[in-house]
Amino acid sequence: MPSKTQASLWIVLFIIFLDWMGIGIVYPMFSTMLFSTEGPLYDPNCSESARGCYLGILLAAMPLAQFFSGPILGALSDQKGRKPLFIASLLLAVIAYGFSTLGVLTQSIFVLIASRFLIGIASGNVAIVSATIADLSTPQNKSKHFGLYSMACGIGFTIGPLVGGKLSEISFELPFIVAGAATLLNLFLLFFLFSETHNARSKASIRFDEGIRNLKKAFQIQGLKATFITVLLFCFGWSFFFEFLPVTWIFDYQLNSGEIGLFYAYGAGFYALSSGLLIRPIVNRYHSGAILFYSLICLSIVFALSLLPLERLWVWIYLPIINFLSALIFPTSTTMVSNWATEETQGETLGILSSVQSAAFALSPLAAGSILGNNPHMPMAIGSLAMIAGALVLGIMLRKEIFFKKVT
Repeated sequence: MPSKTQASLWIVLFIIFLDWMGIGIVYPMFSTMLFSTEGPLYDPNCSESARGCYLGILLAAMPLAQFFSGPILGALSDQKGRKPLFIASLLLAVIAYGFSTLGVLTQSIFVLIASRFLIGIASGNVAIVSATIADLSTPQNKSKHFGLYSMACGIGFTIGPLVGGKLSEISFELPFIVAGAATLLNLFLLFFLFSETHNARSKASIRFDEGIRNLKKAFQIQGLKATFITVLLFCFGWSFFFEFLPVTWIFDYQLNSGEIGLFYAYGAGFYALSSGLLIRPIVNRYHSGAILFYSLICLSIVFALSLLPLERLWVWIYLPIINFLSALIFPTSTTMVSNWATEETQGETLGILSSVQSAAFALSPLAAGSILGNNPHMPMAIGSLAMIAGALVLGIMLRKEIFFKKVT
């Protein structure tokens, strides 16, 4: 690979690392802020069901905005190049983290929700990131590069929750300030060091309802229909499990934000290790559809087993297994979609994937909020059912590819 291309790849990976570190810094806090008596948004007069609804809205705001912004930013990056859209999205994220800090200082759930919506718009650049990785890859090393992408996300999300949990023990606004500073550093690195990877092409019409149109497209593309439905079910169950798991830990083990951050960091560390190293022998040997199918089956079983009344020690055991399986699923599904797209439509097609993922991540907390307040163990049950449903869809629709092909 030419040195300039190699340099651009590593800059993108470092940008992804900083971005996910910023996300991870604030991630462990939301459940504590609403469900723990030490949280600034805790109201003893508010029922657990109502607090669950607020948490659901708070968690849904970001992916809901990303659902609309992802395909727009992805398509615009096909037209105008990756770098200008990267810069605009990161600048918006810096502003959004400023509003997040204001929301905590004023103890306003509504300002905090609005800030998460702005961050969601900025996070639509996930389609640009995926398209950039595809720009810098060949068919032979694309799976490896998407694995490195997942590894960068995992390392960032390992450090972020650990730092965020500790910072929140000092003050709840401090993690948002640090996340904003990390994003600002990201912006400078991108502006000065990143080289454009895609030549601009002629303009095409872009609509604000592109996310909704993309969902429709996802279920009409014959070559990708099964993959998109499976990704929708997987992301719905994965979001249900991981975003609300801290509430289960608070109820079962009385964890604080620092301890929640430690568990998230521990699991994300295994995700990063798996994405960068442990999954390589598997993705190099077996067909992507088979990997996706069997990983979903195994994940469903582990989610179901975590419903058992387990001692806190068992969390240290099931988190690495869950994150190893997730590390197989995320890059594998992205590679399947990217391989189907042409060079000219990488941004658009991966924008459709982003819409599918964002729709699932938005629907899950909205559906879960009130249910969670009444039953804190619902994340395990719903997550398990969603995984098995995704495996069934994939197995039925791609059975020939899954059961009779060995390699991608």
